[in-house]
Formats: sequence, C-alpha cells, structure tokens
Amino acid sequence: MKYIIQVYEGEINGHGEKEGLPTEYQYEFEQEMLRHIYEIKNDLREKGWMQRESPEVSQTSFLRSEDSDAQLGFKFE
Repeated sequence: MKYIIQVYEGEINGHGEKEGLPTEYQYEFEQEMLRHIYEIKNDLREKGWMQRESPEVSQTSFLRSEDSDAQLGFKFE
C-alpha cells in the first residue's frame, strides 16, 4: 500500500477554488508519512502559523423581524 499527501500552496480564489497544482508526496510506509507531516507542521509553526480546530455548525439560525415583508421560499425541481 502507498500513502499519498497532496499539499497546496497559495491562495483560494473568489470562487472557492485552489489556485495552482498540488505537490504530491508518496510514501511506502505510514511511519515515513507521519514523520514528514510532523516536519511540515513544525516548519509552519516556526513561520508563525498555528493549528486550530475547525468550527462546527450544529444548528442553522435565522434572523426574524416583525417589520420585514420579505418572504422565504424554496424551489424543488
């Protein structure tokens, strides 16, 4: 089995798409891959980046006003 990591560098454009092609790394052994991930994370920390958990959305909320005449509708095809 091979282990593959794709790393994107750069920005995400206004359409939510990554610009540029990823750099791909392939590994024969899981431990080798994990070591490289550890090195990448340490390198990013040294450059001032930090890791945080992704926010989770558990419930959608809507704003409501008695003075509004807007209507909310859904169209199913």
